[in-house]
Amino acid sequence: MNNKNIPKKAVISIIILATVSAVAIAYAMWYVPSYMGGMMGPGGMMSWGYQGGPVGAPTSWWGGPMMGSMMAGGCPMAGWWYGPVLVNDTNVVEYVKSYGDVISVEKYSNGYYVIVGVGGVPQWELLVFPNGFVHPEPQSMMWRGAPMRISEEEARKIAEGWLARYFPGAEIEEVYVFPGYYTFHFKIGDDMQMLSVNGYSGAVWFHSWHGRYIGEVSH
Repeated sequence: MNNKNIPKKAVISIIILATVSAVAIAYAMWYVPSYMGGMMGPGGMMSWGYQGGPVGAPTSWWGGPMMGSMMAGGCPMAGWWYGPVLVNDTNVVEYVKSYGDVISVEKYSNGYYVIVGVGGVPQWELLVFPNGFVHPEPQSMMWRGAPMRISEEEARKIAEGWLARYFPGAEIEEVYVFPGYYTFHFKIGDDMQMLSVNGYSGAVWFHSWHGRYIGEVSH
């Protein structure tokens, strides 16, 4: 064998290995069940998920001034500053009624956070932007349907442990149970924020995209 050929073969082997690794990672990202990942720490993403909208989601969720989804390489906040103001405190409730029963509406500096459900039971968390763009919260897309192996009490303990580490002094104010996960609203000083706990794995996902809490919107 000619020694001059060894470096070239080594390079080819490295390329093949890198390609196989990339395919494996891509497969895991798009096809591993959505409950197999989560967020660990403020703003840090380590989520597995699938591409496309949630099962049963109205197709209009994926349209509007800024089309796309978090899994398509975007961000849930990608479209909030574009276009004219179409949604405000007086019409936001009416604006989202077609998505389900409106259970709660909160206003943040980056837009509205809305919980909708069926028969008063929470089903989805929505981001509603002033320009009329509606986007499911990332965990509503990626964690929905996770087998609920963790009880609400256990999830609360996980949330309290996470808050003690990252937001010392924060106090949980309320909890909402969704199909596959729990969302805890917590108060820190004069601000209100939230985190979600995966009902299957116990992974914690801090909602880092809302901005500062402004207040509840009457509905």
